[in-house]
Amino acid sequence: MQEHVSFSKARSAKYPEMVQIIMVPDGAGGHNPMTASWVMFTSIEPPMLAISIGHERYSHDLVRSAGEFVVAYPSVEMEQEITEFGSASGRDEDKLAKLGTPIQPGTATGCVLLADAVANFECKVRGELPSGDHTIFVGEIIASHVNTKPVDRMYVLERKRFGGLRPV
Repeated sequence: MQEHVSFSKARSAKYPEMVQIIMVPDGAGGHNPMTASWVMFTSIEPPMLAISIGHERYSHDLVRSAGEFVVAYPSVEMEQEITEFGSASGRDEDKLAKLGTPIQPGTATGCVLLADAVANFECKVRGELPSGDHTIFVGEIIASHVNTKPVDRMYVLERKRFGGLRPV
């Protein structure tokens, strides 16, 4: 039996869910990371995924102007990054420098990869769709990377609480 509740209460029932970090060049030689969970694969051939970013977020206009982004699946070692990248704005600080987050150059875009992540996907924007107070950016995956060592993925267990799960 189902009970009619607020959207906010029902939305909390979706946890646990994967958490991702979106990386985008800032146009000034830097890179802005943003924690996100509204990411999904949308096509196998060609490989594509979609990300949803709020209009007021700093990363929103950066993705639109850069035309590219990276989706990184963080490891359990990256809990501090997940928290910081989701609570501070790149308008105000260089979040990568603040935490000393290890990065490496992308191979197919001007984006950087998160070196400690489980996986990174370099994407070129192929379309966008307004969705209420967010924009859905659709990206074609043009390069994929995985960590050279076994690492556990980080999940959102409940709002603002994270934990790792080992992939099967």
